[in-house]
Amino acid sequence: MGIIQLENVSVDFGNVRALDDVSFAINAGEMFSIIGPNGAGKTTVLRVIAGLLEPSEGSFLFHDHLVSDINRQDLRRQAPMVFQKPTLFNTTLFKNVAYGLRIRGIAEDEVQRIVTDTLDLVHLTNLQNRPARNLSGGEQRRASLAMAIALDTELLLVDEPTAYLDNESAEIVEATLKRLNSERGTTIVMVTHNFLQAEVLANRAAILQHGKIKKVGTVSEIFRSELDGFKQDEFKSNTFSGFARANGEKAHERRHVSIELENEVVVEAIGRREGKVTAFIPPQDIIVSKEEVFSSARNSLLGRVVRIDSHESTALLTVDVGVDLLVQITNTSQNRLNISIDDKVYVTFKASSVRVF
Repeated sequence: MGIIQLENVSVDFGNVRALDDVSFAINAGEMFSIIGPNGAGKTTVLRVIAGLLEPSEGSFLFHDHLVSDINRQDLRRQAPMVFQKPTLFNTTLFKNVAYGLRIRGIAEDEVQRIVTDTLDLVHLTNLQNRPARNLSGGEQRRASLAMAIALDTELLLVDEPTAYLDNESAEIVEATLKRLNSERGTTIVMVTHNFLQAEVLANRAAILQHGKIKKVGTVSEIFRSELDGFKQDEFKSNTFSGFARANGEKAHERRHVSIELENEVVVEAIGRREGKVTAFIPPQDIIVSKEEVFSSARNSLLGRVVRIDSHESTALLTVDVGVDLLVQITNTSQNRLNISIDDKVYVTFKASSVRVF
């Protein structure tokens, strides 16, 4: 049964059309992913579903009821949204997670139980008395997720759940979302630009590009599709099959692993998995330089720039290091480094940046 339905939804910001005639439905109990590049309109769709943004055109239905100004506030209570940048109160982690429950009039003994269980779910129990704003970036993201989970709503909206997170926090967030969906039956709508993450977590997905829906289906169907004007390689980039072996070192009780990719390329990662794995290296986590960088980062590879795609504020460099690595830098950095096609460059990234599936 459909819980969410968008019918010919468009959103305008002044003269800019951010969403253009978007239509799709989300079934109760499924994990649904909205996939697309930066600026595609993914977060705008999520804000419409959260009741934070009114469509300029078209209809939005929640449980077959048209969402309007009259019932938009009710929708917000039933569809909490976890933003990419957490907003936390200037108090303890425990009180942050308890806040929504107390506002809703939940009995205090029940508040204590729910908050304790929720913090355990996101592996933050030992930090419950710490000021929330003093937590690390990954811990703050998990705290924000805990605030939404504690409300036990049937619908949860998550914007780029693991973007810029360390490997450990990313794995915890993904495992938490899977448990919510499988054990509680929570309907989850997740925005991501990572095809691999969508394939691991989601039942179905919608591809969004330039504010328009390109396709809706299972992620495997979309992977196999040839979509007009849709550069799938951009979203499958930096995803490699390989073989992981523990190398005897540990970082915060987690093992370092060496992952052998094709063409004898080896990258260092932190994780528990060994044997056949899939590795993903976020393009924004890679540093590019013309001289070798000596730092604590475990991965430094020499390669050749084979492609440069310039966008409004960023440049995407494709660097051949034995495998093609996509590197995202600002246009300012590209100009400062004076990087051109065929230049020899070093790409450097931390072991903790490598996601292992």
